[in-house]
Amino acid sequence: MFLLVVIIEVCASMAALWSQAPDFDALDIWALPLLSALMLSAQLLLAIGLIRYEKALSLAFIGACTYLLLALSHQFSVMPPGARTLSENTYWFAVLYTSVFYVYPPRLAATRAVLILSIAMVICGWHLAMTVPAETRMSLIGATAQFLLSSSVLVLIQSTFGAQRAQLLASRSAALVDVLTGIANRRAAEERLRELAGRRAAYTVVLFDLDHFKQINDKHGHAAGDLVLRGVAQLSQALVPPGGMAARWGGEEFLLILPPLGASQVRKLLNNLRNELRQQWHGEVVGVTACFGVTSADVGELPETVIARADEAMYSAKQQGRNDIRLAEWRRSPAS
Repeated sequence: MFLLVVIIEVCASMAALWSQAPDFDALDIWALPLLSALMLSAQLLLAIGLIRYEKALSLAFIGACTYLLLALSHQFSVMPPGARTLSENTYWFAVLYTSVFYVYPPRLAATRAVLILSIAMVICGWHLAMTVPAETRMSLIGATAQFLLSSSVLVLIQSTFGAQRAQLLASRSAALVDVLTGIANRRAAEERLRELAGRRAAYTVVLFDLDHFKQINDKHGHAAGDLVLRGVAQLSQALVPPGGMAARWGGEEFLLILPPLGASQVRKLLNNLRNELRQQWHGEVVGVTACFGVTSADVGELPETVIARADEAMYSAKQQGRNDIRLAEWRRSPAS
């Protein structure tokens, strides 16, 4: 999407300059190439991974906002006598007031939209009062008022929709979080697995189950058991590498969705997790152990098949005496 925005902006800038030749506007002759250079630079940095998508989008928005506000002010100085309307660049303010709610969180977006509108009001008010000739002023007041009023209504509408969108996103986020542990729940893990399968991405899955968890509940009570589950969840979340996910699969079972790892890499990670689990204190409970089943996914393989293979490996570890790691047959050849 960002690449498409960059292409549209560059093409629009080139078309605007081409239509002005050979009498180029004093602002556009340097501002439009500079804006295009900013957009292309953001796209390049995004493509090579030096900035995130959100940062690239913010840079592009700030650049476009700065240009439009400059153009709004500049048009009053080049406006022909007797003009009755503002120039065409004011049409793009509608895009500005809409896109700000896609670039920033709703509350911050509303604040910035109001700031942009306030600056536009100051610019228009200043020029109508101080720089526009009297014979032009009266004919422009109506057009300027329509521009600012329609902008105000658009900001109000977008702020309302932005608040509703934030509520929907919060509700969706809550539906994907395990209430007890605070990490992803089974639904979130299943969605991630479907997404990876849909993208035909490679990944590694670890399914693990805490050993003798029922005895912890029976001996120390369910409150102690809850402390154990929260501690295991937080530790798992902390040890998962970037791009991975830790989820509570159900009861005392947890699922790790990892980038594609080799056998030695995944064993090293899980041995670290096992060592940390044995050293954790959860109230009266000192240390826990677990059985781990590990497998890698074929490109495009059904998530259900991958989970079943990890589950079979985990139960194999249980049958061999618990507190162990079992790797299922690797269906691909990840890097060691």
